[in-house]
Amino acid sequence: MAWVRRVRTASGATAVQIAESVGGRRRIVRHIGSARDEAELGLLIAEARRLLADDAQQELDLGLTLVAPKAVMVPAPAHELFPGGPEGRRWVRRAHVLKTSSGLLYQALAGVYARLGFDAVGDEVFRDLVIARVVEPTSLLDVDRVLAELGRASASLSTRKRTLRRAYAGGYREVLAEACFTMPPPTATSPWCSTT
Repeated sequence: MAWVRRVRTASGATAVQIAESVGGRRRIVRHIGSARDEAELGLLIAEARRLLADDAQQELDLGLTLVAPKAVMVPAPAHELFPGGPEGRRWVRRAHVLKTSSGLLYQALAGVYARLGFDAVGDEVFRDLVIARVVEPTSLLDVDRVLAELGRASASLSTRKRTLRRAYAGGYREVLAEACFTMPPPTATSPWCSTT
């Protein structure tokens, strides 16, 4: 029988796991996560209970044994693939993913930003902060991570703070509001035009 298990970790967090008893011994079936506060703990316990409820439906044993299909071996090629023997072969290393980013998402949002006329403020750091906030509303400290996922290098924290002060003191709000009201209406050939 499986149950939800809570245990205190060495770091002080509470780990939530699904455990079962097998032959009188406890076995961890799945680690759900670790919580640092009561809210996280409640969410993890709810997730563990949901997983247990999904597993309540057992498989019906029909007594059938599945037979793996037999594959026919491909015959050797009639001619040599790599002339010159093993020394003529070129070995290619397996591909490794070095970096991924959502550069297309950034370009699309930068295009929308420009189309709305928000580039009237002429502040690239402000543009990056706006786009990062649209993608994931997070703290000013976490903007580095969001922009890195978008394939952009973030400005330093002090520059970001100065940009926000400059936006407040420089009246960016009024400039952006004016840009919104003076934006030309969409035309039939515009991608902004609704077809419905």
